[in-house]
Amino acid sequence: MTGGENSVIEDFALIHDGKDIIETGKWSELKNNFSGEVKDLGDVTVVPGLINAHVHLELSHLRGKTVQGKGFTDWIKSLLSNPLYDLDTEAVQDAVKEMRVSGTAFCVDISTRNCAQVASIMDDLGMGFYACCEAIGIQPPKEGARFFPQKEYKYGRAAGAGHSLYSTGARILQGVKKADNAAGLPFPIHLAENAEEDEIVAYGTGEFADMLKGAGLLADCGSKGLRPVEYADQLGLLDESTLAVHCVRVSEDDIDTLNKRRVNVCLCPRSNTYIGEGRAPWELIIESGINTCLGTDSIASNYDLSLWNELEYLLKNIEISLPAAEALALVTSNSAKALRIDDLYGSLEKGKRPVYATVPPHLEDLLF
Repeated sequence: MTGGENSVIEDFALIHDGKDIIETGKWSELKNNFSGEVKDLGDVTVVPGLINAHVHLELSHLRGKTVQGKGFTDWIKSLLSNPLYDLDTEAVQDAVKEMRVSGTAFCVDISTRNCAQVASIMDDLGMGFYACCEAIGIQPPKEGARFFPQKEYKYGRAAGAGHSLYSTGARILQGVKKADNAAGLPFPIHLAENAEEDEIVAYGTGEFADMLKGAGLLADCGSKGLRPVEYADQLGLLDESTLAVHCVRVSEDDIDTLNKRRVNVCLCPRSNTYIGEGRAPWELIIESGINTCLGTDSIASNYDLSLWNELEYLLKNIEISLPAAEALALVTSNSAKALRIDDLYGSLEKGKRPVYATVPPHLEDLLF
């Protein structure tokens, strides 16, 4: 059982009042000092509630309706052949329940059209969350523009997110970033995800660029031959509150920049494979010291929303050895740090939320 960050406690017990953890330690030492209902989980490994750092719940009605393994442009074409933003409330509810059953206690949802509605669904189901309103478009924001609602929720908060360098104007991205920073919130953005992004940022060309231009969504990236990380850095988007999602196509220089700027990276291994974008240099990113976490992305680009399955896929394919504590941190403490919620989530310590998960039996051997 893991208690505080990177610690393991045998015969672990967690005392809580339904809202906060009151005490943790060995059951043999705590049982005589507290009274109340006791739930014995048996011989299992308990870890902090998992944190899915990147998901698009508004696409939950698109399970199995997109092509696999053919690359980003073909995946986008198949995605756009569906009614993207006709929110299916029941599908979103099922997706949130699926995540909760598999141990997820908090998620970062990215919604383009349905941010408030998805936030309400997560709140009703007791899922901790950031509901991020995703900015897409190239028109400069109006003076005093608000990028996310100021509504209060029981289990989460609304925030802003940038879709990408190629689909969102620079001034909009900078505006969202500034608003998130002012509110003490993370700033998620898809970054260095695929070859199409490389070409658009560097040269403004390609089939996908033509598609965006036809839809009035092609951002002017300057066509200066820059890589996405270089351009994002030039725009002032990279700092310790930035959550760079995917980072499939990052060079060693890019990784060095992300590290120097203290950017957090969210890997989505199975989604990248599903789409056919290749895979991020996980080993270089993790060994660089960058704070790294995992997300599932949407059910339109993955097989399920289980972080355990995401972690298993990474562990079976990564080419370095990851100790159990470091592996589990990818879905717990690292995520909490990246999202600035480590005062409530990420470890099982006094004063934090009493949310936990149990390691599936088939992962015990892989981890330990």
